[in-house]
Amino acid sequence: MTAGFGLSAQDLLRAVLGGPHGVHVTGTPKTGLELFLNGPAQAALAQFAGTPLSRLIALLPSLAVCHSRLDDAPLRRAAWYAPGTAWVAACPPCTGRAWLAGPGVQVYPGAAGHICRRHRRWLLARAGKPAGIALQSLPEILAAHQRHVALVRTHPRGGDVVAFAAAVVWSWQVQRWRSETIWQDRVRRLAAVTGCPPAAIVPHALLAYPETIAVARLLGDGRWQQRLRLSVATAGAAAAERLFLQEVGLRIGRPWLADWLGACSRARGWEAARADPLRQWLLTVADGTSDDRLWMVDQAVARPAEYSDRAALLGDGRTRALSEQARAAFLTSGWEPLPPRRPGRAPYL
Repeated sequence: MTAGFGLSAQDLLRAVLGGPHGVHVTGTPKTGLELFLNGPAQAALAQFAGTPLSRLIALLPSLAVCHSRLDDAPLRRAAWYAPGTAWVAACPPCTGRAWLAGPGVQVYPGAAGHICRRHRRWLLARAGKPAGIALQSLPEILAAHQRHVALVRTHPRGGDVVAFAAAVVWSWQVQRWRSETIWQDRVRRLAAVTGCPPAAIVPHALLAYPETIAVARLLGDGRWQQRLRLSVATAGAAAAERLFLQEVGLRIGRPWLADWLGACSRARGWEAARADPLRQWLLTVADGTSDDRLWMVDQAVARPAEYSDRAALLGDGRTRALSEQARAAFLTSGWEPLPPRRPGRAPYL
């Protein structure tokens, strides 16, 4: 609207909301970035646009959100505050801005809205380039996204399930599997389509995305939870963990997974168990605790989210060089779900 009228956002806002009773606008786009309107201001905007408010809300869902600091008084009130949810760049072809100058359209991605399925692009890949990463050569990423969307829609705690699964897969990544070939191949393909060095790709959340969703689907399956609960009760946590890992290995194409992680646990002993979110989850399932605690990660389990930290742990000792390459490429992870932390330490077996 501002571009069409040649006005600044603040001037257009005052013109739209102005009236005999005046309008109170708090802050500016530079200080708050996101605009919130109370009820009377929303009605004034709908009248100015000549569109029913219900239609505007359908087009702009965030319009229905009134900030808690805005009282619903008869006076029209608007305020610029910090966004409550992270923004991402929308797919340029979808918004009609693929060939237009100026900033791209910002949207809320939702739990699984980080991929444009129509144009097959990962949208959260690189700052300043909202077209993202082309995924035509990575069909497993597109397939995982479809399963991700289905999980979020059908599971009441789908977002938490995926976040916990990401923590599980992260705990596997830092072990630098010698038998691994799938991630190595994916790194090469991602490096080819992004033009970035492999060192900048290695710590990217996209690298393990299909494995994360495969683990999440299994963790969120109530039938598997019941099966594991029975296995813990009859054969112990170690047997239940091996049963689960064998199934995960089949689903992610690593039939050696259970043997490899079992060997790591035996070699590292109690330290490995303490840093294993999957074992924590199995014991929580066995206890039959509520769903609220099921997806919490013990605070002793360290899982860095920043690329510099991920590069240091996933690399081969060239910490400084890897961190600089990842930062230079500026591949922001975009989607990097972090599960809620559980205070204290879980009683590992």
